[in-house]
Amino acid sequence: MGRQRKTEFEFPPRHEPHTDKYFLRSAEILRKEGINPFVRYQIFIRKGPGITGGIDEAIAAIMKYSPKLAEHGGRIFALHDGVRYEPEETLMLLEGPILDLIELETMYLSILSDRTGRANGEPEPDLEKIRANVREVVELINKSKFGPRHLSYFGARHYGYEWDAKIARVAYEAGATSTSTDIGAATFGQKGVGTVPHALVLAVASKYGEEDSAVETMKAFHKHMPKDVPRIFLADTFNREITDTLKVAEELGDDFWGPRFDTNGAVIAEGGVPFDGRKYWTGTGVTVEAVAAARRAFNDEGYPNLKIALSSGFSNPKKVEAFILGEQRYDLKLFDFIGAGFADDRYVATSDIMGYFVDDEFITLHKAGRPYRPNPRLEKVDLSVY
Repeated sequence: MGRQRKTEFEFPPRHEPHTDKYFLRSAEILRKEGINPFVRYQIFIRKGPGITGGIDEAIAAIMKYSPKLAEHGGRIFALHDGVRYEPEETLMLLEGPILDLIELETMYLSILSDRTGRANGEPEPDLEKIRANVREVVELINKSKFGPRHLSYFGARHYGYEWDAKIARVAYEAGATSTSTDIGAATFGQKGVGTVPHALVLAVASKYGEEDSAVETMKAFHKHMPKDVPRIFLADTFNREITDTLKVAEELGDDFWGPRFDTNGAVIAEGGVPFDGRKYWTGTGVTVEAVAAARRAFNDEGYPNLKIALSSGFSNPKKVEAFILGEQRYDLKLFDFIGAGFADDRYVATSDIMGYFVDDEFITLHKAGRPYRPNPRLEKVDLSVY
Protein backbone atom coordinates (compact mmCIF):
# COMPACT_ATOMS: atom_id res chain seq x y z
CA MET A 1 0.00 0.00 0.00
CA GLY A 2 1.50 3.35 -1.00
CA ARG A 3 1.71 6.45 1.14
CA GLN A 4 -1.49 8.42 1.49
CA ARG A 5 -1.60 11.56 -0.62
CA LYS A 6 -2.86 14.97 0.40
CA THR A 7 -6.03 15.73 -1.57
CA GLU A 8 -7.34 19.02 -0.14
CA PHE A 9 -5.99 22.27 -1.58
CA GLU A 10 -7.36 25.72 -2.31
CA PHE A 11 -7.57 26.49 -6.04
CA PRO A 12 -9.05 29.27 -8.18
CA PRO A 13 -12.65 28.52 -9.20
CA ARG A 14 -11.66 28.22 -12.88
CA HIS A 15 -8.46 27.21 -14.62
CA GLU A 16 -9.07 29.04 -17.91
CA PRO A 17 -7.76 32.50 -16.88
CA HIS A 18 -4.48 30.89 -15.78
CA THR A 19 -4.08 28.73 -18.89
CA ASP A 20 -1.87 29.40 -21.89
CA LYS A 21 -4.26 30.50 -24.60
CA TYR A 22 -3.05 27.96 -27.13
CA PHE A 23 -4.30 25.09 -24.95
CA LEU A 24 -7.76 26.64 -24.75
CA ARG A 25 -7.81 27.16 -28.52
CA SER A 26 -6.55 23.62 -29.09
CA ALA A 27 -9.34 22.14 -27.00
CA GLU A 28 -11.91 24.11 -28.98
CA ILE A 29 -10.45 22.91 -32.29
CA LEU A 30 -10.27 19.26 -31.21
CA ARG A 31 -13.80 19.37 -29.84
CA LYS A 32 -15.18 20.81 -33.07
CA GLU A 33 -13.18 18.35 -35.18
CA GLY A 34 -14.24 15.36 -33.08
CA ILE A 35 -10.64 14.40 -32.30
CA ASN A 36 -10.14 13.03 -28.77
CA PRO A 37 -7.44 10.33 -28.57
CA PHE A 38 -6.71 8.57 -25.28
CA VAL A 39 -3.16 9.85 -24.72
CA ARG A 40 -0.25 9.44 -22.34
CA TYR A 41 1.57 12.53 -21.03
CA GLN A 42 5.04 12.30 -19.45
CA ILE A 43 6.15 14.96 -16.94
CA PHE A 44 9.71 15.69 -15.81
CA ILE A 45 12.00 18.44 -14.51
CA ARG A 46 15.37 18.90 -16.20
CA LYS A 47 17.07 20.58 -13.25
CA GLY A 48 18.28 18.21 -10.56
CA PRO A 49 18.91 16.05 -8.71
CA GLY A 50 16.45 17.37 -6.20
CA ILE A 51 13.47 16.78 -3.96
CA THR A 52 9.99 16.57 -5.45
CA GLY A 53 7.31 19.08 -4.53
CA GLY A 54 3.79 19.90 -5.70
CA ILE A 55 2.94 16.43 -7.02
CA ASP A 56 -0.06 15.91 -4.74
CA GLU A 57 -1.24 19.45 -5.43
CA ALA A 58 -0.87 18.96 -9.20
CA ILE A 59 -2.94 15.77 -9.04
CA ALA A 60 -5.61 17.53 -6.99
CA ALA A 61 -5.72 20.38 -9.52
CA ILE A 62 -6.17 17.94 -12.40
CA MET A 63 -9.02 16.23 -10.59
CA LYS A 64 -10.70 19.53 -9.67
CA TYR A 65 -10.69 20.90 -13.20
CA SER A 66 -11.25 17.55 -14.92
CA PRO A 67 -13.64 15.78 -12.52
CA LYS A 68 -14.71 13.15 -15.08
CA LEU A 69 -11.18 11.94 -15.82
CA ALA A 70 -11.59 8.73 -13.79
CA GLU A 71 -15.07 8.14 -15.22
CA HIS A 72 -13.54 8.37 -18.69
CA GLY A 73 -10.94 5.73 -17.82
CA GLY A 74 -8.15 8.17 -16.98
CA ARG A 75 -5.15 7.12 -14.93
CA ILE A 76 -2.37 8.96 -13.09
CA PHE A 77 0.96 7.46 -11.99
CA ALA A 78 3.28 9.57 -9.86
CA LEU A 79 6.11 9.81 -7.37
CA HIS A 80 5.32 11.20 -3.94
CA ASP A 81 6.23 14.62 -2.61
CA GLY A 82 9.46 14.91 -0.68
CA VAL A 83 11.42 12.16 -2.44
CA ARG A 84 14.66 12.47 -4.35
CA TYR A 85 14.51 12.56 -8.14
CA GLU A 86 17.13 12.65 -10.88
CA PRO A 87 17.31 15.17 -13.77
CA GLU A 88 14.74 14.28 -16.46
CA GLU A 89 13.40 11.36 -14.41
CA THR A 90 9.71 10.85 -15.15
CA LEU A 91 7.81 12.28 -12.18
CA MET A 92 4.26 11.68 -13.40
CA LEU A 93 2.33 9.96 -16.18
CA LEU A 94 -1.16 11.13 -17.11
CA GLU A 95 -3.40 8.94 -19.26
CA GLY A 96 -6.83 9.86 -20.52
CA PRO A 97 -8.83 11.49 -23.32
CA ILE A 98 -6.88 14.51 -24.49
CA LEU A 99 -9.89 16.78 -24.03
CA ASP A 100 -9.84 15.93 -20.31
CA LEU A 101 -6.20 17.01 -20.02
CA ILE A 102 -5.04 19.47 -22.68
CA GLU A 103 -6.37 22.60 -20.97
CA LEU A 104 -4.71 21.76 -17.64
CA GLU A 105 -1.04 21.68 -18.62
CA THR A 106 -0.24 25.27 -17.63
CA MET A 107 -1.89 24.87 -14.24
CA TYR A 108 -0.27 21.63 -13.12
CA LEU A 109 3.16 22.55 -14.51
CA SER A 110 3.09 25.89 -12.72
CA ILE A 111 2.39 24.05 -9.46
CA LEU A 112 5.13 21.47 -10.00
CA SER A 113 7.69 24.09 -11.04
CA ASP A 114 7.03 26.39 -8.11
CA ARG A 115 6.60 23.80 -5.37
CA THR A 116 9.62 21.75 -6.47
CA GLY A 117 11.63 24.95 -6.46
CA ARG A 118 10.52 25.69 -2.93
CA ALA A 119 11.33 22.14 -1.80
CA ASN A 120 14.89 22.71 -3.03
CA GLY A 121 15.38 26.14 -1.46
CA GLU A 122 14.73 28.21 -4.57
CA PRO A 123 13.76 31.80 -3.72
CA GLU A 124 10.48 33.38 -4.76
CA PRO A 125 10.50 35.07 -8.19
CA ASP A 126 12.53 38.27 -8.17
CA LEU A 127 10.29 40.72 -10.01
CA GLU A 128 13.00 43.30 -10.48
CA LYS A 129 15.40 40.73 -11.90
CA ILE A 130 12.71 39.61 -14.35
CA ARG A 131 12.01 43.24 -15.26
CA ALA A 132 15.70 43.84 -15.99
CA ASN A 133 15.95 40.63 -18.02
CA VAL A 134 12.94 41.52 -20.20
CA ARG A 135 14.19 45.06 -20.68
CA GLU A 136 17.63 43.86 -21.78
CA VAL A 137 16.16 41.52 -24.40
CA VAL A 138 13.76 44.19 -25.67
CA GLU A 139 16.56 46.75 -25.96
CA LEU A 140 18.70 44.32 -27.95
CA ILE A 141 15.87 43.72 -30.40
CA ASN A 142 14.96 47.40 -30.67
CA LYS A 143 18.52 48.40 -31.56
CA SER A 144 18.88 45.69 -34.18
CA LYS A 145 19.25 46.03 -37.94
CA PHE A 146 15.60 45.17 -38.60
CA GLY A 147 14.18 47.30 -35.82
CA PRO A 148 11.65 46.69 -33.02
CA ARG A 149 9.69 43.43 -33.00
CA HIS A 150 7.17 41.88 -30.65
CA LEU A 151 8.18 40.00 -27.51
CA SER A 152 5.60 37.96 -25.62
CA TYR A 153 5.91 36.71 -22.04
CA PHE A 154 5.39 32.91 -22.15
CA GLY A 155 6.33 31.98 -18.58
CA ALA A 156 3.00 31.10 -16.96
CA ARG A 157 3.89 27.42 -16.53
CA HIS A 158 7.31 28.21 -15.06
CA TYR A 159 6.09 30.06 -11.97
CA GLY A 160 3.26 29.28 -9.56
CA TYR A 161 -0.10 30.28 -11.05
CA GLU A 162 -0.57 32.81 -8.25
CA TRP A 163 2.44 34.72 -9.60
CA ASP A 164 1.37 34.96 -13.22
CA ALA A 165 -0.51 38.26 -13.16
CA LYS A 166 2.31 40.03 -11.30
CA ILE A 167 5.06 38.74 -13.56
CA ALA A 168 3.08 39.41 -16.74
CA ARG A 169 2.54 43.00 -15.64
CA VAL A 170 6.25 43.47 -14.91
CA ALA A 171 7.15 41.99 -18.30
CA TYR A 172 4.73 44.35 -20.01
CA GLU A 173 6.15 47.36 -18.18
CA ALA A 174 9.63 46.28 -19.32
CA GLY A 175 8.61 46.14 -22.99
CA ALA A 176 6.82 42.86 -23.67
CA THR A 177 3.79 43.48 -25.88
CA SER A 178 1.64 40.48 -24.90
CA THR A 179 1.39 37.41 -22.69
CA SER A 180 -0.08 33.93 -22.96
CA THR A 181 -2.78 33.95 -20.26
CA ASP A 182 -5.92 36.02 -19.82
CA ILE A 183 -5.20 36.73 -16.15
CA GLY A 184 -1.77 38.09 -17.06
CA ALA A 185 -2.96 40.07 -20.07
CA ALA A 186 -5.82 41.59 -18.07
CA THR A 187 -3.26 43.57 -16.06
CA PHE A 188 -2.62 45.69 -19.15
CA GLY A 189 -6.03 45.55 -20.80
CA GLN A 190 -5.49 42.70 -23.25
CA LYS A 191 -6.40 39.03 -23.74
CA GLY A 192 -3.90 36.18 -23.74
CA VAL A 193 -2.25 35.21 -27.02
CA GLY A 194 -1.20 31.86 -28.48
CA THR A 195 -1.84 29.59 -31.42
CA VAL A 196 -0.56 25.99 -31.74
CA PRO A 197 1.19 23.79 -29.12
CA HIS A 198 2.84 20.43 -29.75
CA ALA A 199 -0.14 18.71 -28.12
CA LEU A 200 -2.48 19.88 -30.89
CA VAL A 201 -0.16 18.71 -33.66
CA LEU A 202 0.23 15.32 -31.99
CA ALA A 203 -3.51 14.93 -31.44
CA VAL A 204 -4.16 15.68 -35.11
CA ALA A 205 -1.33 13.32 -36.09
CA SER A 206 -3.05 10.52 -34.15
CA LYS A 207 -5.86 10.77 -36.71
CA TYR A 208 -4.10 11.79 -39.94
CA GLY A 209 -0.51 10.58 -39.40
CA GLU A 210 2.73 12.51 -39.06
CA GLU A 211 3.11 13.31 -42.75
CA ASP A 212 -0.23 15.12 -42.99
CA SER A 213 -0.34 16.53 -39.47
CA ALA A 214 0.98 19.98 -40.38
CA VAL A 215 -1.57 20.71 -43.07
CA GLU A 216 -4.49 19.12 -41.20
CA THR A 217 -3.65 21.01 -38.01
CA MET A 218 -3.63 24.35 -39.76
CA LYS A 219 -6.70 23.60 -41.88
CA ALA A 220 -8.60 22.95 -38.64
CA PHE A 221 -7.09 26.04 -36.98
CA HIS A 222 -8.00 28.20 -39.94
CA LYS A 223 -11.52 26.79 -40.03
CA HIS A 224 -12.37 27.33 -36.37
CA MET A 225 -10.33 30.27 -35.09
CA PRO A 226 -11.36 33.93 -35.41
CA LYS A 227 -9.85 35.74 -38.40
CA ASP A 228 -7.92 38.15 -36.19
CA VAL A 229 -5.87 35.30 -34.65
CA PRO A 230 -2.65 34.93 -36.68
CA ARG A 231 -2.19 31.58 -38.42
CA ILE A 232 1.13 30.59 -36.80
CA PHE A 233 2.22 26.96 -37.09
CA LEU A 234 4.48 25.27 -34.53
CA ALA A 235 6.80 23.65 -37.04
CA ASP A 236 9.30 21.58 -35.03
CA THR A 237 7.13 18.74 -33.67
CA PHE A 238 8.52 16.14 -36.06
CA ASN A 239 11.83 17.90 -36.79
CA ARG A 240 10.61 19.03 -40.24
CA GLU A 241 10.73 22.73 -39.56
CA ILE A 242 11.21 23.75 -43.19
CA THR A 243 9.33 20.93 -44.93
CA ASP A 244 6.17 21.23 -42.83
CA THR A 245 6.16 25.02 -42.99
CA LEU A 246 6.26 24.92 -46.78
CA LYS A 247 3.38 22.42 -46.84
CA VAL A 248 1.27 24.78 -44.73
CA ALA A 249 2.28 27.78 -46.86
CA GLU A 250 1.07 25.98 -49.98
CA GLU A 251 -2.23 25.10 -48.29
CA LEU A 252 -3.07 28.43 -46.60
CA GLY A 253 -1.42 30.88 -48.99
CA ASP A 254 -1.64 34.50 -47.91
CA ASP A 255 -3.63 33.56 -44.79
CA PHE A 256 -0.51 31.93 -43.29
CA TRP A 257 1.44 34.19 -40.90
CA GLY A 258 4.36 31.80 -40.66
CA PRO A 259 6.03 29.20 -38.44
CA ARG A 260 7.10 29.20 -34.82
CA PHE A 261 10.35 27.34 -34.16
CA ASP A 262 10.72 25.76 -30.71
CA THR A 263 13.13 22.91 -31.49
CA ASN A 264 14.24 21.27 -28.25
CA GLY A 265 17.86 20.84 -27.26
CA ALA A 266 17.99 17.13 -28.10
CA VAL A 267 17.83 17.49 -31.88
CA ILE A 268 19.31 19.57 -34.68
CA ALA A 269 16.60 21.54 -36.46
CA GLU A 270 15.99 20.83 -40.12
CA GLY A 271 18.47 23.01 -41.99
CA GLY A 272 20.76 23.30 -38.98
CA VAL A 273 24.35 22.06 -38.73
CA PRO A 274 26.19 20.06 -36.04
CA PHE A 275 27.85 22.01 -33.27
CA ASP A 276 31.16 23.49 -34.39
CA GLY A 277 31.97 25.56 -31.34
CA ARG A 278 29.68 28.48 -32.19
CA LYS A 279 27.19 28.51 -29.33
CA TYR A 280 23.66 29.53 -30.36
CA TRP A 281 24.73 29.42 -34.02
CA THR A 282 25.12 25.67 -34.52
CA GLY A 283 24.14 22.42 -32.83
CA THR A 284 20.83 21.41 -31.31
CA GLY A 285 17.75 23.52 -30.61
CA VAL A 286 16.76 26.80 -32.25
CA THR A 287 20.00 28.10 -33.75
CA VAL A 288 21.05 30.97 -35.98
CA GLU A 289 22.16 28.69 -38.83
CA ALA A 290 18.95 26.63 -38.72
CA VAL A 291 16.69 29.68 -38.82
CA ALA A 292 18.81 31.31 -41.51
CA ALA A 293 18.48 28.14 -43.60
CA ALA A 294 14.72 28.23 -43.13
CA ARG A 295 14.51 31.89 -44.08
CA ARG A 296 16.49 31.26 -47.27
CA ALA A 297 14.35 28.24 -48.14
CA PHE A 298 11.13 30.22 -47.71
CA ASN A 299 12.48 32.99 -49.90
CA ASP A 300 13.71 30.55 -52.54
CA GLU A 301 10.36 28.74 -52.66
CA GLY A 302 8.46 31.96 -53.27
CA TYR A 303 7.35 32.80 -49.74
CA PRO A 304 9.41 35.87 -48.80
CA ASN A 305 6.48 37.31 -46.85
CA LEU A 306 6.33 34.45 -44.37
CA LYS A 307 7.12 35.68 -40.88
CA ILE A 308 9.01 33.69 -38.23
CA ALA A 309 8.34 33.37 -34.50
CA LEU A 310 11.01 31.97 -32.18
CA SER A 311 10.83 30.41 -28.73
CA SER A 312 13.04 28.18 -26.53
CA GLY A 313 15.92 29.91 -24.77
CA PHE A 314 15.22 33.51 -25.76
CA SER A 315 15.16 34.81 -22.20
CA ASN A 316 18.93 34.65 -22.56
CA PRO A 317 20.30 37.95 -23.90
CA LYS A 318 23.37 36.18 -25.26
CA LYS A 319 21.20 33.98 -27.47
CA VAL A 320 19.16 36.97 -28.66
CA GLU A 321 22.42 38.83 -29.36
CA ALA A 322 23.64 35.92 -31.51
CA PHE A 323 20.50 36.15 -33.66
CA ILE A 324 20.90 39.91 -34.00
CA LEU A 325 24.49 39.39 -35.14
CA GLY A 326 23.32 36.68 -37.54
CA GLU A 327 20.88 39.12 -39.12
CA GLN A 328 23.68 41.60 -39.66
CA ARG A 329 26.07 39.01 -41.04
CA TYR A 330 23.60 37.45 -43.48
CA ASP A 331 21.44 40.50 -44.13
CA LEU A 332 18.39 38.37 -43.32
CA LYS A 333 15.52 39.14 -40.99
CA LEU A 334 15.52 35.97 -38.88
CA PHE A 335 12.49 36.61 -36.70
CA ASP A 336 9.39 38.77 -36.33
CA PHE A 337 8.28 37.63 -32.88
CA ILE A 338 9.87 36.08 -29.79
CA GLY A 339 8.15 34.18 -26.98
CA ALA A 340 10.15 33.76 -23.78
CA GLY A 341 9.52 32.48 -20.25
CA PHE A 342 12.22 34.38 -18.32
CA ALA A 343 12.75 31.50 -15.88
CA ASP A 344 16.27 30.40 -16.78
CA ASP A 345 18.03 28.28 -14.13
CA ARG A 346 14.79 27.66 -12.19
CA TYR A 347 13.05 24.34 -11.59
CA VAL A 348 10.85 24.10 -14.68
CA ALA A 349 8.44 21.20 -15.22
CA THR A 350 7.73 19.94 -18.73
CA SER A 351 4.86 17.79 -20.03
CA ASP A 352 4.88 15.93 -23.36
CA ILE A 353 2.51 13.56 -25.10
CA MET A 354 4.22 10.19 -25.63
CA GLY A 355 1.55 8.51 -27.71
CA TYR A 356 -1.99 7.23 -27.60
CA PHE A 357 -4.00 4.07 -27.03
CA VAL A 358 -6.17 2.20 -29.50
CA ASP A 359 -8.07 -0.26 -27.35
CA ASP A 360 -5.25 -1.59 -25.14
CA GLU A 361 -2.48 -1.07 -27.66
CA PHE A 362 -0.13 1.87 -27.01
CA ILE A 363 1.03 3.61 -30.17
CA THR A 364 4.15 5.74 -29.80
CA LEU A 365 3.77 9.30 -31.06
CA HIS A 366 5.84 12.12 -29.60
CA LYS A 367 7.76 15.16 -30.65
CA ALA A 368 11.29 14.70 -31.93
CA GLY A 369 13.92 14.27 -29.24
CA ARG A 370 11.50 13.64 -26.38
CA PRO A 371 11.06 9.84 -26.03
CA TYR A 372 9.13 7.90 -23.41
CA ARG A 373 11.18 7.16 -20.27
CA PRO A 374 9.44 4.55 -18.09
CA ASN A 375 9.98 4.86 -14.34
CA PRO A 376 9.33 1.80 -12.13
CA ARG A 377 9.18 4.10 -9.07
CA LEU A 378 5.84 5.62 -10.15
CA GLU A 379 2.78 4.55 -8.16
CA LYS A 380 -0.75 4.43 -9.53
CA VAL A 381 -2.91 7.12 -7.90
CA ASP A 382 -6.29 6.20 -6.44
CA LEU A 383 -8.53 8.70 -8.24
CA SER A 384 -11.64 7.56 -6.37
CA VAL A 385 -10.65 9.66 -3.32
CA TYR A 386 -10.86 12.98 -5.19
